Amino acid sequence: MTSLRGIVSACIVCAVLIAAIPASLHAYLDPGTGSYILQIILAAILGGLFALKLFWHRIKLFLQRLFSRK
Repeated sequence: MTSLRGIVSACIVCAVLIAAIPASLHAYLDPGTGSYILQIILAAILGGLFALKLFWHRIKLFLQRLFSRK
C-alpha cells in the first residue's frame, strides 16, 4: 500500500511540474552569469578540499582498517 501511495504521489508531482513549465523558454544570460557560475564551481571544489583536509585523519584510519591484513 505504501509503494502504491508513493507511485501516485510521484505521478501527481510530475503532472504538476509538466503543467507548470511553459513549452518554450526565453532566457537572457548577462556577462556576470559566467563569473557567478565559476565562483560556485570554485567554492564547491575548495569546500570539498577543505572537508577532505578536515577529515583526512579519519579517512586514512578507515582505509588502513579496511585494507589491513589480519
